[in-house]
Amino acid sequence: MNRLCALDIQDNYVIALDIEKKGAVYSLSEHHIIDLSELPQHIKNRKNFFLSIDQDEEVDEKVSLASVIKNDAVIRGSILLKLAEHVDNRKLMFNYYEIAQKEKSENSIYQVDGVYEKEYLDKLNLIDDLSQIEGATVSKFALFGISQECIKAESYFSVYTSSNKITTIAVHKGEIVYSRTNSVVAKNAELRILNMVAEINQTINYVKGQFRDIKFSTIAFSGTIAIDDTIAEHLYLSISDINITILYPNTFVRGIENEDVQSYIIALGAIFVPRKFQFLPTLVQGIKQYKLASKILFIASFVPLLVLSFITFEKYLSYNDSFEKYEMLKTALAKVVKNTQTHSQDELQKSLNYLEIIERHLEYHPVDLITVLKPLIKLQKIENLEWKYQQNNLELKATFIKSFDTLESLYEFEKRFYKEFDDINTTLKHAYTKQTDYTKLNFASTIIINNQKEEQKAPMARKRRG
Repeated sequence: MNRLCALDIQDNYVIALDIEKKGAVYSLSEHHIIDLSELPQHIKNRKNFFLSIDQDEEVDEKVSLASVIKNDAVIRGSILLKLAEHVDNRKLMFNYYEIAQKEKSENSIYQVDGVYEKEYLDKLNLIDDLSQIEGATVSKFALFGISQECIKAESYFSVYTSSNKITTIAVHKGEIVYSRTNSVVAKNAELRILNMVAEINQTINYVKGQFRDIKFSTIAFSGTIAIDDTIAEHLYLSISDINITILYPNTFVRGIENEDVQSYIIALGAIFVPRKFQFLPTLVQGIKQYKLASKILFIASFVPLLVLSFITFEKYLSYNDSFEKYEMLKTALAKVVKNTQTHSQDELQKSLNYLEIIERHLEYHPVDLITVLKPLIKLQKIENLEWKYQQNNLELKATFIKSFDTLESLYEFEKRFYKEFDDINTTLKHAYTKQTDYTKLNFASTIIINNQKEEQKAPMARKRRG
């Protein structure tokens, strides 16, 4: 039996669940609501943590990149460059995945989900032994995890409420197509109910309008909304074309009361979150890999030591027994060698040649050239970006376009733009082409930059006076 600890970490308190897992069945053995400051002491002797960390700010963006970009490091660098203005240079932890689109498209659309590193790590570091963290995420993905376990519909809404906060996700074919988390403000309980009903109705109608080709068949309520009859009655009346149900994981979670489970939805959901929706720092992943490697090395060193001690202590073992063991190991090793896939010298040489070609082509990344244009990007975002690689030469073209209301503002911007260009501190070859239309007040310029070095101009010879 495997023991787990699921935590829903809010601003000032934590919902902590002790769960025993046997096969596909989970049993809730203990549940606590504790002050945030008490968490380290509470989990002191526990392990196998699954966390949902509530965040006031999250990153939920769609980023378009050229389809030719396939390298993970380049994709991540390009995404950070695109998000630079939105995140105010704050450090991010983010995941991305490509959204399905038409074949042979020039651009790929990536869904980017992230958290701000400092605020997120402040909560994550409440766990003393980071290697015991099996999964960590935020509320909306925890809601997605438990919803996927409970709802078998192809397309559905899942709505979770806690106090005045509403979290809504729309799911189609196992993917989140829309999510929204917001809070309602009201002077009294009656107005709060009306505002929550209006907010949920507005969100659902908006999603249905945006995704007209998707037939949402179910709305699942959880949290306080699932036990508030007044809100439920209002929604039953206003939403007539979709089945309404309560999210209730009683088929695979034991030991929960009928209504109590609604307080544990997010904590339980953290256990079922897919890897692409988790946010685990590189440090945590490194610690887990180190501990795994340490265990393997310990076992590898312990087995020979045990065998040697056994032979020394049990001197009465005969040579014949030892020889039989040797033959058994020899036979097992022969089977392993027989079943091990090997490669010919020609195949290995082809792999080496391929790696050398890849290494040469990756010597320069487009991001290296884009970084040079940072002063210009701060003035105006790039409208169009192209690059090509030929004969060890990487060339990048970046087109900047901006419209103005007056000729004076166009002139001032153009003067500043080319001054920033002249001040670029690089030895790479770079030039620009003016395409500004002064009659239409449209600024346009294409910057061409490649990885060749600028040729040093020879100094002019001085003439002697006669």
